[in-house]
Amino acid sequence: MRGESAAMRLLEELATGCPSPDPDDRIQHAYRPVAVSHHAGWPWPGTVTAWWTGPSGTTLCRLRLSGAPAPRWVVHDPDRIALLVQEGI
Repeated sequence: MRGESAAMRLLEELATGCPSPDPDDRIQHAYRPVAVSHHAGWPWPGTVTAWWTGPSGTTLCRLRLSGAPAPRWVVHDPDRIALLVQEGI
């Protein structure tokens, strides 16, 4: 499927060089819709399913993109991963 390969490429790009949190660390589970900026200039729909802040202060999010089979940990870059407003929040 074309969409799946594009989603996987984008997710792999965002995850490059990103450490995975230790399973014993404090991971905050979440469900937050996002729009991820793609180099082509259009947003890709996704969901943040967890947050983690490392000892150095770097914030990671477990990002699932529409069309990708599995989420990946990525460094949260608010310029590329925009949190969408949810009703009542």
